Amino acid sequence: MTYRRHIAIAGFLLILTHGLLGGDRSNIRGVGMARTANLTSRGFDALGINPANLALNEGGSVSFGFFPFGVNASSNLISYDIYNDYFTGVPDGRGGRQPRYLTASDKERMLEVFPDGSATTKLDVESILFGLGVRTDSFALGFAMKDRMSVRFDLSRDFARLFLFGLDSTGSRYVFDETSISGFWWREYNLAYAMRLPIKLKYPRDIFVGFSVKLLRGYGAFATERYHASIANERVGLNQYRASLAFDYLTRRSGIDLLDENRNGEFSFFPDPAGSGFGIDIGYVAHYGTFSVHGSITDYGSIKWDRNVVETYGQYNLTIEDPFNDVNEDSVADAFKGKNRKGAPFLTSLPTVLRVGVMLESDSLRSLRQILGSFTVAFDYRQGLNSSMGNTTSPRFALGLEHRLVSFLPIRTGIAIGGKDGFRWSAGFGIELTNWALDIGTENLPMLFSPDSYDMFSFAAGMKFRF
Repeated sequence: MTYRRHIAIAGFLLILTHGLLGGDRSNIRGVGMARTANLTSRGFDALGINPANLALNEGGSVSFGFFPFGVNASSNLISYDIYNDYFTGVPDGRGGRQPRYLTASDKERMLEVFPDGSATTKLDVESILFGLGVRTDSFALGFAMKDRMSVRFDLSRDFARLFLFGLDSTGSRYVFDETSISGFWWREYNLAYAMRLPIKLKYPRDIFVGFSVKLLRGYGAFATERYHASIANERVGLNQYRASLAFDYLTRRSGIDLLDENRNGEFSFFPDPAGSGFGIDIGYVAHYGTFSVHGSITDYGSIKWDRNVVETYGQYNLTIEDPFNDVNEDSVADAFKGKNRKGAPFLTSLPTVLRVGVMLESDSLRSLRQILGSFTVAFDYRQGLNSSMGNTTSPRFALGLEHRLVSFLPIRTGIAIGGKDGFRWSAGFGIELTNWALDIGTENLPMLFSPDSYDMFSFAAGMKFRF
């Protein structure tokens, strides 16, 4: 890969890292309210979350914005305080540091913080490169161009056991089957339509529905199709041992020329895709006087990857009964490195999600608003319908609050449990003027108070213009 292409890729990833979010993190107001985006998104922010919200009033008939951004990266592989305690050495008394030698209790403490099964490291990013929403009294239209990325690395707990304790003299076995790596980068061109249903009911008072179609362009995919590996040793005599090593893996990847080190593709914001597909989102909103109910199903569709498809595979079984016999190290290294072959096109389902929530706004409770001021409370249930492209089928529950002591300065917070990240405490704020708004939020407020123990970095910010 040429130096010029290294610079191009680094520059493009820098833009993404400073301008992105993942999934329902694309609504920055919602990020500060524990990602209750199904209820709190408005204007073009609603695209990809709940298209029916596009028809709701947000203080203007037209909204648009460029590069609302955020980053969410987390890992339970190792916490920052463990790293500081055991991997930075100890003072040597002369102003420097020297290695720290781990005791048995040190190793046990490190293994205790490693989760059962496997440790997961994730990066979810998303950028609305351009968004536009137009609302009239009878309908609303929206368009958004989004880049989305999802990277996940699962490392088996037995890797930590092997690293800390090695092969036991009485015999041991380590299995690494829960290890996998996956990553995806794709762009969607989302066109949405929303309207208020022309029906008169007492309950619900108003019903809004929305629908969007997405043209998908896949730029990069990497998936672990299978990974089986183990290492073991056993005593077979008084002072004799038998060791065995086995692994069998298959990975599949596809990508644009920019990501292929054997090609000289030039950098472009609009490269020819490595995959293509379609997706749809549907949503509804029902107003019941003092509260509203919101629901949506998003990312129903798939991407077919058919360009630069490569499969890498490796298989090896080795048994050593006499450690003094030569072992062909080159053959082991070659097996680990694997072999490449041209792969057939493959299909990847989008990360389909069901969202349902209830929101209460003080505008419908004037007596309470006179006491507490202007506020919004949102409860959201999120259920992934597959495990594709960084999605999870673990349900997530979130409760968010927005309060306005000053009309143009909303303060937000929220808590969430479940999903990929477990318990999270979010916070954020906004500055909302007549034709301009700035929002900032984070999903991990404790990192501001205890940076030595945080396991997630989360930050989101964006501007919106309204007329």
